[in-house]
Amino acid sequence: MSKLSQTIIDKFSNPQRQSKLGMVVIFFEKVINIIRKYLVFLIIPLFNDGFDLVYIGLVTSLIFVITAVVTYIEFKYFTFKFDFSKNDFIIKKGFFKKTKLSVPLNKIQQINLNQNFVHKILNLYEVQMETAGSDSKEVNIKAIEKNIAIEIKDFTDSLKEKVKINKVEEKVENHKLEIDFFTLIKTGLTSRYFETLGFIIALFFGLLEYLDALSINYIPSFSSFIKNGDFGFIAVLFYVLLIIFGVLGSNLITTLVKYYKFFTLKTNNNLTISYGLLSTKTTMMSPNKVQIFSYTQNWLQKKIDLCNILIFQASSEMNMSEKSNEGSKIRIPGANKNDRDKIFDLIYKSSIKEELIVKPNIRKFVLNFSFFGLFLSAIFFTIQYYLSLVDSYNYFIFQTVYLILVTFISWRMYKNNFLFISDNFIRIQSGFWDISTKIIEIHKIQSIKVYQDIWYKRLNLADLNISTAGGEIRFNFMNDNIIKKLVDTLAYKVEVSKKNWM
Repeated sequence: MSKLSQTIIDKFSNPQRQSKLGMVVIFFEKVINIIRKYLVFLIIPLFNDGFDLVYIGLVTSLIFVITAVVTYIEFKYFTFKFDFSKNDFIIKKGFFKKTKLSVPLNKIQQINLNQNFVHKILNLYEVQMETAGSDSKEVNIKAIEKNIAIEIKDFTDSLKEKVKINKVEEKVENHKLEIDFFTLIKTGLTSRYFETLGFIIALFFGLLEYLDALSINYIPSFSSFIKNGDFGFIAVLFYVLLIIFGVLGSNLITTLVKYYKFFTLKTNNNLTISYGLLSTKTTMMSPNKVQIFSYTQNWLQKKIDLCNILIFQASSEMNMSEKSNEGSKIRIPGANKNDRDKIFDLIYKSSIKEELIVKPNIRKFVLNFSFFGLFLSAIFFTIQYYLSLVDSYNYFIFQTVYLILVTFISWRMYKNNFLFISDNFIRIQSGFWDISTKIIEIHKIQSIKVYQDIWYKRLNLADLNISTAGGEIRFNFMNDNIIKKLVDTLAYKVEVSKKNWM
């Protein structure tokens, strides 16, 4: 307690309110949420013949007034303080339904200091505290002054480390990694091609749903384009190039905006990460909470010595999809091999020694090629045979190129798939373009599952699934005898380990 000033103790022992300017932040946040949820209902009246501007204005004004009242109530009946005797962060909120939330300091996994565009204008911060046992941000203070946000971050960090700093004047060594603007450009132009392409496709179908909601019949125009459109080689090449430039431009802009002025700083036993142009996010993370260390690198990035790092922390959503678990992930873009090794060493304080290497069975390639190549080609042939969407020459070129691509992709997915086992770590490498490597410490394994379908048994094959508190890794088409030996070895190492998983 002596490490904290009496002023800080007196200040946060009493209930604190958010900044009065924070009402503006809360108000705009609610308005934006309303627009996102009810955009279709707001647009539909504009297409009606009996559009009444006065009526719409009155309804909109009423919504704004109600939102403003709700904002004031949320602000007025929200307080936070710290119980220094119990080391608990306490929040009281609610008018009709009063809630008292008490979060023990040792349960706090991660602290985020966020700034969106409105926060930046008003020089305010949002403070979020995450715990491993919750599926959301347990503590969320919408808008406070910068100095108060930093004080909260600093004194929680100080109290969490007080057991370890009872020594007199221990020397603190800081490690800082910065990603410069030019590196972000290279990262944006060489990353997330398929993810962005998937987002563009999803956006396209989302637009079609909006057109349906607005009762706009787009089917005749779409059918006319399919029947009368130019699908020659030059036209298809133009469409492909247009998509490529769209993906590259989108990647570049989002990378620069999201990760502008990115840096990571290691102080004492915590890792602080900060980034963002329009919306700044500052995260304080304990390396002990890291469950999976992952990095991806494609062929282009390998040539220019770049990779993207993804750190998985403990989360209650470990069994859900990766997208639902975004809050527990830390992304570090554009790191070179030296940076990656430094970050790995900062987190684990050890290196990977000699490893046993396991490859999947060749049937992994055969199955992928049979389904994505032969089966889908048969479907394309059937559609072409009955509907004749394109002429025979263009269909033959498309089918040939498609089969060559599927063969290449299936082979690379098999060729790049490895399982590495060392004394303390397990690594799994996979992918055909973006080669992903996931690393976990053996003592952090929480469950090991072996899956074997009926047709797997005859071939003596099985799939291995290893789960941690931050997610899981999977290795398919593995020899059943090897899996049995590996499961016994891993279970024994987890059982005898004296280390904590968090």
